Amino acid sequence: MSPIRELVAAIDIGTMWTKAVIGRFTPEGKMEILAYGETLTKGVRNGVVVNIDEAALSIRTVVNTLEKTIKLKVKKTYAGISGQRICNRQTTGYRMTENGEVTQNVVKALMDEAQRFSCDKDEKVYHLIPQAYVVDGEHGVITPVGMAGRKVEATFTVISAAESYEMNLRRSLEKAGVELVSAFVNPFVQGMGFLSKDEREAGVILLDMGAGTTGLSLYYENKLRLAVELPFGGNVISNDIRDGCNIIPRHAEMVKLQCGCAFTEMVPDNKYAQIPEVEGWQAKEISFKNLAGIIQARLEEIMEGVNYQINSTGLANKIGAGIVLSGGGSNLLGIDKLVSYLTGFDVRFGKPVVAIEELLFNQQIMNAGSANVIGLLINGMVQSKRNNYPVGMIVSDAPVEVKETPQPVRQQRSGLKSMVSDLFGKAKEGLNGLITDDDQEIN
Repeated sequence: MSPIRELVAAIDIGTMWTKAVIGRFTPEGKMEILAYGETLTKGVRNGVVVNIDEAALSIRTVVNTLEKTIKLKVKKTYAGISGQRICNRQTTGYRMTENGEVTQNVVKALMDEAQRFSCDKDEKVYHLIPQAYVVDGEHGVITPVGMAGRKVEATFTVISAAESYEMNLRRSLEKAGVELVSAFVNPFVQGMGFLSKDEREAGVILLDMGAGTTGLSLYYENKLRLAVELPFGGNVISNDIRDGCNIIPRHAEMVKLQCGCAFTEMVPDNKYAQIPEVEGWQAKEISFKNLAGIIQARLEEIMEGVNYQINSTGLANKIGAGIVLSGGGSNLLGIDKLVSYLTGFDVRFGKPVVAIEELLFNQQIMNAGSANVIGLLINGMVQSKRNNYPVGMIVSDAPVEVKETPQPVRQQRSGLKSMVSDLFGKAKEGLNGLITDDDQEIN
């Protein structure tokens, strides 16, 4: 098999940033990232594509970056679904066995039934997660296939989303010259690279605080129990600052990032931010204390929704590993203390815990904002491997056309390891780092 067939592309089209990666599994089962690109997003609001042409431009920009880095052509990619119309449902069913043995066909029939009866007319089911199996009254069965029994009962969590989300995503990708292989619901994938198996077993919540949405993924006993998104994110906070301080939008975003704090108790009373005069708007001073008050008020509202979702699962008292914060919104000073205060859980900042062969893009990947793109890549690689690496995803027989664009693109130009360099015919140098002590294989 050609090594190029093992390469997988994934694109995260967020409200603020569009990010893309190319990666693969190494023979040791680790993840290797070979190319990375990002650009400011246009045409997306609250995680949903609202302008196909503008979204396509953002996609084409990051794809050009990948192609220029790796000297190959990206034809197909995996991507994520985002938006407030992501739905979680619990469904149960049972089947009688034939010949007194639970077969794969019996389990498949249970899963097909759960998917068929858990989807509204304008929704599409994306993920079906087994929660529990019961065989002849015996609870706690994890893998029922092969067991002796007459009756099998099952409980599933069904994650669905509005069909229009994928339709608009697919059209944007196609307009950018890329085909969508498969879409994943973002809160389903966000914990894949940021949460350890021990955390998922003990009970943990990943809170991904993006610009347009806040994603929530809750795990317990190594199973995903809840995956939802709230239609509030960092942009809402910026809008509150704009209105509350009577300043222009770009100054609101700037003052939030440079001077903002999530917890008013951490801010001194005598500190002020200077806003310059611009376009007829007079120069002014903004109190750090007042700024923190605006930010905290909106975060408290967001956390009310988070607490409601957590309590709806009935697992609030079983979350032993607390909350892991990810997303660009988690960079606000003091946000960990506020989230801990409002939820009662221990809080830590997230970063990738998945085993990475050689970290070529350390600055872009090893931060709280990469949960979504890393999760999409991992799920894409797993699905591609399961399907025996379909041909035509990333190819070398087509010329690479790199289009100039005014949009800002940030990329760390680092070398690939010698084995990959031999594959693509060009030796590169300058590895940024190598993870050893904390490496874990991807299962």
